[in-house]
Amino acid sequence: MVDILYVEDNADDADIFGRLLRKLEEPITYSILNSGSEAIDYLQQTLTLPRLVLLDLNLIGVSGFDVLETIRTNDRTRRLPVVAFSTSDNPSDIRMAYESGINAYLVKPGTYQATGLLIQRLCRFWLNDNTQPNEL
Repeated sequence: MVDILYVEDNADDADIFGRLLRKLEEPITYSILNSGSEAIDYLQQTLTLPRLVLLDLNLIGVSGFDVLETIRTNDRTRRLPVVAFSTSDNPSDIRMAYESGINAYLVKPGTYQATGLLIQRLCRFWLNDNTQPNEL
């Protein structure tokens, strides 16, 4: 089972995410997809859903908002926790994400160290502290 599905079209951001997860004390399984269409296909075809989707909203082609809409309108995935991970701190983007059904919105920090601390807190909450229904 994959703990985190990260949807990110920026190769540098995806690389940093992978390096930071490998540094954590507790092993976390993850998969990185680089497009919204790949994410939709993955979520529709995989037998076991990830425990968390970390979603860049500004994807080229099929946007993160499109992915989120697909997730929320599908009975199988509609309760799946989805966290936006975006460079945008624009209030209208944040508002639109919540109106679209995002569970949380995180703005990507500007430094490697700050990103590492944020990823650590994200994993602790969503994978350890948060209680989810059994059917996810």
